[in-house]
Amino acid sequence: MSKWLKQFLFGIWGLLLIPLIAPILDKWLQENVFSEPNGIAATVFPNATATTVFNYLLALGQQRWFRFALVLLTGIVIGVLLESLNRRSDERKAFELRSLGFKFRSLSDNIKIRTASSGWPDNVRDLRPAILSAFISARKFDLWVPNEHVYQLPDASFLCEYFRCVGKLLEDGHFERANSEALSWRPFLDKVKLS
Repeated sequence: MSKWLKQFLFGIWGLLLIPLIAPILDKWLQENVFSEPNGIAATVFPNATATTVFNYLLALGQQRWFRFALVLLTGIVIGVLLESLNRRSDERKAFELRSLGFKFRSLSDNIKIRTASSGWPDNVRDLRPAILSAFISARKFDLWVPNEHVYQLPDASFLCEYFRCVGKLLEDGHFERANSEALSWRPFLDKVKLS
């Protein structure tokens, strides 16, 4: 829904709320503003005029069509608000998943550079907190991630390829395919652990 249409909708809804708050506002004005008959407010805006306006608004608020319109528009406004909140939530989730994909790919590159020489897994000991953080973030989005047994593999190729493939799909916005890809690595890790 366009921004202009939302503002128009909320403006109409706000106008429909005026007859509902008119009795409360009338009582407050009578007690606080019009209580002094010679005050400035009573001179500029006479009590009789205020009473007429508030009586008209009160009568409007009692009309059956008015109540129907208010309930209908309230439902539409709630629907628009929920849709807007849902869209923002989806956009935030997509941004977080793309960021996770970038983190995965960066970890893949870092591990690949570090493991060019021998020494796996000792040569990535300082990357373990970042790897663990990436795994925790991925679990938050229900992505399958390898467990600590990945460090018992003979080399880092499994972890590098997992991070590279899943990270690329996440960065490109293919979240369902990334989830499928992550799950496809599970049997491979299980086979390697058994041998």
